Amino acid sequence: MPLALRITKPVINSQKSLRAGVCEGTPLSLPIETPSSSDIDTASTKGHLQRTVHIDWDYLVKRRPVVLTHSTLPPYLLLPEVHALLDRALHSNHRLMINTLWHTGARISEALSLTRNAFHLDGEHSYVSLKISKRRGRPRTNAAGDPLPRLVPITDRAYLLELERYFITHRLGVGEKLFGIGRHGASKRIRVLANKVRETGEALPVNVTPHTFRHSFAVNAVLHGVPLPVIKQWLGHRNIQSTEVYTQVLAAETGHLMQWMAF
Repeated sequence: MPLALRITKPVINSQKSLRAGVCEGTPLSLPIETPSSSDIDTASTKGHLQRTVHIDWDYLVKRRPVVLTHSTLPPYLLLPEVHALLDRALHSNHRLMINTLWHTGARISEALSLTRNAFHLDGEHSYVSLKISKRRGRPRTNAAGDPLPRLVPITDRAYLLELERYFITHRLGVGEKLFGIGRHGASKRIRVLANKVRETGEALPVNVTPHTFRHSFAVNAVLHGVPLPVIKQWLGHRNIQSTEVYTQVLAAETGHLMQWMAF
């Protein structure tokens, strides 16, 4: 049976009511099925518990053209499409870069500045500390006057294992950056992988750039029912309005509301 997520669907020209609905938790039926006990992955890594909710990604892929036509949502990829890119990333450095963008929602400048010390791997308490790359307005600062980094939890077991293997294999020194490339190199790597996906006949509906994964991370969080203030915190947005745009992924899912209307 459909799973009622604690999020709301966007209403055109009603951002105030949208914000209240997402934050307070209005039930919403999506093409998501409640997993049975046999469908829930409860295997653990270092005490970490993982639960998987099954989402009808094929449906969401088909609905995306409608969403992008009727909203200001930036182009995004859905989980199966990101996995298709990761499957073509044969080099561990390339794969980890994309996986880090996908799992953290980091801006490319934030991801490229990451060092081993930014990651705190401790089972279910793992997280990455991202240095804020934008200094608009008056960001919160520490005692030294530097902008406070933001904490993004890491919960995916496969990504945690990938990080651990990468750190062991590459033996990064203190302060040594994970990827050792610039923006141009990162964009080129992603462009090459996107072309490999298309060569196999799989469709990628958007021009994939490093920032595409930030949008995709935010959309993925909305689809999984993460409260809007939490997504705002993860993305490092100063204003909730910047985060609200991602709720438009549900802009085409309002038909059930009209079913209650009499004409």
